[in-house]
Amino acid sequence: MTEHVSYEFADGVSTVRLDRPEKLNAMTLEMWDAVADGVRRADDDGARAIVLTGSGRVFCAGDDIGSLADVENPRDARELADTVLGCFGAIERSPVPVVAKANGSAYGGGFELLMSADLTVAPRDAVFALPETRIGAYPFYGAKRLARLVGRQRAADLALTGRELGAEEAVEWGLFARAVDDGEVDDAVSDIVAALGRSSPASLETTKTWLNASLRFAGEDEAMRNGLGYLFSGPDAREGALSFLEGRDPDFAE
Repeated sequence: MTEHVSYEFADGVSTVRLDRPEKLNAMTLEMWDAVADGVRRADDDGARAIVLTGSGRVFCAGDDIGSLADVENPRDARELADTVLGCFGAIERSPVPVVAKANGSAYGGGFELLMSADLTVAPRDAVFALPETRIGAYPFYGAKRLARLVGRQRAADLALTGRELGAEEAVEWGLFARAVDDGEVDDAVSDIVAALGRSSPASLETTKTWLNASLRFAGEDEAMRNGLGYLFSGPDAREGALSFLEGRDPDFAE
């Protein structure tokens, strides 16, 4: 694990926690790798469930924009995509059910992390968004996942406009499992974990495998890498990251 991602195993449950609250748990490349490592470690430890959560008032603000500013060419972009997709792949392929406990709102990659989990519980007053197009990037995993889960029009409503989605609306759309009052999130996750603990691990693994199989198609990872590489072959992605860091409006190419 890293300084900003912690791992704990107790009573058959592994907890992987984003622990960078001073930066709203914004994800660095090392954090993406650490989350993937934690998910794999849970299987080695014999966990019956994995709880993915965050510290502080926000689950995750998305990618650390400084990391995006360091991406200077398509090769760097593909390496970034490999790291991020490696994390989502670890969650999808894990035989252990992953329960995301949103401790607050999530944006960009943070929202995508919540969508990648098998079951997600969020507080009613939290909001979720994919604002990547506003900084010259694109929600490569989120757009793909959304289109399959909620249909193209709803996916476009989020991925193209970057608008915020409420937790209850996310449940209505089938993105999350439950939206509860802020003080009830822990209990709701505990109920889910207890239910998983009463089930056959082999049955859970098989069921999860087939649920996820319906959301994938051959060659999709390469297509997502190519999309990010294309964006970083032009000026907009770097301009978007730099403008965010400098606190100004981006000047995108016409």
